[in-house]
Amino acid sequence: MALPLTSRDRGRIIPSLADVLTQISNDPSLSARQRQEVCSALRVVGRAIGRPLEEIPAYPRHLRERLATLTPAMTGVSKGRWANILSLVRTALARAGVTTIPGRSTEPLSSEWRDLFRHLNDRRVREGLSRFSHYCSTLGIAPGDVCDAVADAFLAAMEDEALLRDPRRVHRTMRIAWNRAADLIAAWPSSRLTVPQYRRSYSLPWDSFPESICTEVQAYFDRLSGKDLLAELDFRPLRPASITTYRTLFRAYLSALAHRGRDPASLRSLADVVVVEVVKDGLRFFIERAGGRPTKQTYNIARMLTAMARHWVKVKGEQLEGLRAICRRLEPGKSGLTDKNRHRLRQFDDPHNVRALVTLPARIFARHGTRLAVSAREAREVESAVAVELLLMVPMRIGNLASLDLDRNILRTRTRGKGIVHLFVPGEDVKNGMTIEAELPAQTVKLLDFYIEHCRPALLTHPSSALFPSPSGGPKSRHTLALQIQNFVLRECGLHINVHLFRHIAAKLYLDAHPGAYGLIRLVHGHTSVETTTRSYCGTETAAAIRHFDEHVLRLRGQQPLDLKRSRRGSR
Repeated sequence: MALPLTSRDRGRIIPSLADVLTQISNDPSLSARQRQEVCSALRVVGRAIGRPLEEIPAYPRHLRERLATLTPAMTGVSKGRWANILSLVRTALARAGVTTIPGRSTEPLSSEWRDLFRHLNDRRVREGLSRFSHYCSTLGIAPGDVCDAVADAFLAAMEDEALLRDPRRVHRTMRIAWNRAADLIAAWPSSRLTVPQYRRSYSLPWDSFPESICTEVQAYFDRLSGKDLLAELDFRPLRPASITTYRTLFRAYLSALAHRGRDPASLRSLADVVVVEVVKDGLRFFIERAGGRPTKQTYNIARMLTAMARHWVKVKGEQLEGLRAICRRLEPGKSGLTDKNRHRLRQFDDPHNVRALVTLPARIFARHGTRLAVSAREAREVESAVAVELLLMVPMRIGNLASLDLDRNILRTRTRGKGIVHLFVPGEDVKNGMTIEAELPAQTVKLLDFYIEHCRPALLTHPSSALFPSPSGGPKSRHTLALQIQNFVLRECGLHINVHLFRHIAAKLYLDAHPGAYGLIRLVHGHTSVETTTRSYCGTETAAAIRHFDEHVLRLRGQQPLDLKRSRRGSR
C-alpha cells in the first residue's frame, strides 16, 4: 500500500506496523537477512506493546509513548538487543515512507556545521549538539540562524517523529550545550538559547512572601521543635523531619493562595492565612490539581492550619469550628495501603518478578565484584545495588537510607577481618522514634565492603563519611537517591516501584508466606503498635491465602475420582 510521506500528515490514513511489515517483507532492495532482522524487530515491538501489529499505528509519537514505559528487562532481551531493535524499527519506518528523526544520523554535516564542530573539544557538548546539528544541516539551517524558534521546531520534530524515550531531556540538554559552546568558543554564534524548565513546581520561594510572615512561621516552628529548652510546653516537641515536612506543606499552601490570585504581599501574618474562607480558597488549589478529589496532602494541610489557628493565633468559637469542619470533610475515609500501592504490589504476585528483585544486588555484584578498578558508571550501579540490598534486608524510610553515615550508622565489632556488622539508626533520627538496629547478613556485608573499598572512592569529589555521598560531599538528597533507585530497578528488572514501596513489598512477601504474622512485621517496620501494622496490611495476604485454598481444591481433584453412577445406585 502507499504510505504517507510524513507522520504529521493527519489528512491521510496512518499505516499500521503490519503494513510496514508487509512492505519490508517485499522490499527487493534489502537482502534476505536484512528483511528477516527488520521483520523480527517489528514483531518483538508488537509483543512488547502487547497488541497485534495490525492494531499498532506506525506513527512515531504513538510508538514512542508506548515504548517509553518499556525497558529491556521488561521485554526479555538484552540492552544491546533492545537498542538494535529500536534502530531496526526506525529503519523500517523510514523505508516505509514514515518520516522519522534517526537515533544517530549517518549523513555528513554541511560545511558550515562541520567547520564549527572542529572547534569543539568538550565531549559532552559535542554529544549534546550532535542530533540538533544534523537536524539543522539536513534542513539547510546555518549555525548563525539558530534561535529559540529553531530549537522549538527541533523539539516538535522529535516529539512527532522520533522514537526517543525523553525528547524534552534531549531538547533541554541541547540548549544547555549550545550556550556552553557560545561561552567557550569565540567562533561560535553569539546567540543564546533559553533553557526551559520542565519540572512542574508550584511552590514559590520564601522570599516571595512578606518578611513578617516568614519570621512568624520560623518562630512557630521553633516552638514546635522545642528549640527553647527552658520553655514550658504542654506537648512533645516534634522531630526535625516532621518540622521539615510541615514547613514544606505551609510553603505549598502559601504558594497555592498566590496561584489562586491572592497578592503574596497581603499575606503578612499567620492570622491572615487561617481565616476559614482563605483556607478554603487555598485548599481548592490542591483539590483541583488532584482532579476534584481530596488527597492526604490536602487533609494534612487542613490539620496543620487548624492546629496553627488554635494554638498560635488563638482563634476560638465559630472560626475554629469552621476549620475543624473542613478537616472532617477532608478526612480520608479509609486507612492502610492506597489503591495505587496495592496495584503496584500485584507485580509481586508473579514469582518471576519477586526473584528478579530479590536477586538484583547479587547479580550486580556478580557483574562487577571481581574488578579491582571500576568506572564511575559501574560504581554508581553498585551503589544502587547496595541501596536496594539494604532496603530488602532492613526496610527503612528513604530519609534514613539517604542519611546513612559510615561512622555513625555502620557499626563493626572488628576493624579488620571477619566480624559482625550492625546497621544502627537512633530513634531520634527515625520518623516514629523507634530505633533501627539490625545485624547485616554476610552476603550484604560482602557487597557493602566491595562498594566501600572499590566503588565509593570513584564517586567521591570531597571528603565525606556519607555512605551515599553527593558531589558536594554531604549525603545525597532523598529525592536524588530515590529517583536513582527507582530508575535502577526499572532498568534492571522492568518493575515500576517507588522507594517507599520496599516497606510494603517486605510485608507482602512475608505475609504471603506467613498469613497473619503482623507481629513480626511490626518489629521489622518499627511500628509502635501491631494495630498500625494490621491496619496497613490486612488483606494484602488475601491473594496468597486464596492460592493456598485453590491448591487444596486442586489436590482434592487429583485424588481418586468419584464414580457418580455407582453412588447413585447405592442411594436407591
